[in-house]
Amino acid sequence: MSGHVYLIRVGELYRIGTTDNLEKKLKKLNPDELLSSIITKEPETLKARLLRKYKYQRIPETGYLKLTKRQLSECKKQFEIKGTLPHTLDAEVSITLFVSFLFFVLALLGLNYLNLGFLKSFSFSFLIASIPMIVLLITGSFGGYFAEDISMFGLITSRVKAFFIALAMLSISYLIIQIT
Repeated sequence: MSGHVYLIRVGELYRIGTTDNLEKKLKKLNPDELLSSIITKEPETLKARLLRKYKYQRIPETGYLKLTKRQLSECKKQFEIKGTLPHTLDAEVSITLFVSFLFFVLALLGLNYLNLGFLKSFSFSFLIASIPMIVLLITGSFGGYFAEDISMFGLITSRVKAFFIALAMLSISYLIIQIT
């Protein structure tokens, strides 16, 4: 369900949060300033990614951050569409799939260089390309957030997608090995 992710300033501290009703939340928190906000399909995912990125700036036992001017500027950029952090779990799967593709290409080139034969190289390349998907399946993340910060349902959908993609890659690898 879509919602807002916001960045507010309270004195010298900053807070990243999510809400369905931004105006109501701002009245409740009464911050000094709303620095940035964005409406996204998966607000908890973006919030978790931002909190992970600034985990060393978090003040223990609070939801507040102590950010430098540079960190604040970087954080504000993440609220733009051009931000470097993926805003959804689907983006996480897409990134992992891209990494799998890179693994496949590099493995294929490397194994062909070793003269293993095209079909064997192709087969082992699929095997190697499945590694990022297996990491996503096991951890629920390919490094973009802490799994504890995301709802269990969100993690399950990413893991199911990763499972079926990894299974397809491993099956292709197995079938090609059986042919050769």
